[in-house]
Amino acid sequence: MLRNHGPVTLQISFMAIIISWIVGLPIGILSAARQDSIIDYSTRLFVVLFLAIPSFWLAALIVLFGVLIFDYYPPLFYSHIWDDPGANLAKTTAPAIVIGLGMAAMIARMARSSILEVLREDYVRTAMAKGLAGRVVMWRHAIKNALLPVITIAGIMMGFTLGGSVAVEYAFAINGLGVTMLTAIIDKDFNVVQNLVMIYAAAFVFINLLIDLSYAWADPRIRYE
Repeated sequence: MLRNHGPVTLQISFMAIIISWIVGLPIGILSAARQDSIIDYSTRLFVVLFLAIPSFWLAALIVLFGVLIFDYYPPLFYSHIWDDPGANLAKTTAPAIVIGLGMAAMIARMARSSILEVLREDYVRTAMAKGLAGRVVMWRHAIKNALLPVITIAGIMMGFTLGGSVAVEYAFAINGLGVTMLTAIIDKDFNVVQNLVMIYAAAFVFINLLIDLSYAWADPRIRYE
């Protein structure tokens, strides 16, 4: 079952993480750098919007627009990326975007708050007083020191995504681990439920370990013995 249903959930999770960082981190940086401007208000509107929209509603909306407006029907069956890359991406891109946008909103919100907090630190004011350009201060001092909370929240969200977003998988007819868990619960197949819960717990522990180890890379002041 893991061999049949695990790869699609794992691929969608990693694609969603990549999309969330590509979209969320620049939005958070831009919002913090242009605080209380039109750009800041616009990006905060994006964040609030995608935090409030349920993922299953957005997934259903994308499917509906694709069918009615663009006459597009996603593939019914999942193909591994090494077998048919085109069919694979056609099946996994839309659910990855739906999950990734919700995660991007959370990352953008956390990045904005962390960067604004770091910009008020004494060493940042000292760097500005020395005459460093605002862009240099932002990239060399503010962003790297503000990444720890962003990494933490991104890792936690990845753990939830690996558990399988049942609503998104169901909306896009993807037979991943989330739908497998739901089917096992409905069928009262408790052996499958117990094993999947154990796997999810192990994935959370492993992801949290990677988060802790990544702190040393993001912050050179942290060292592990």
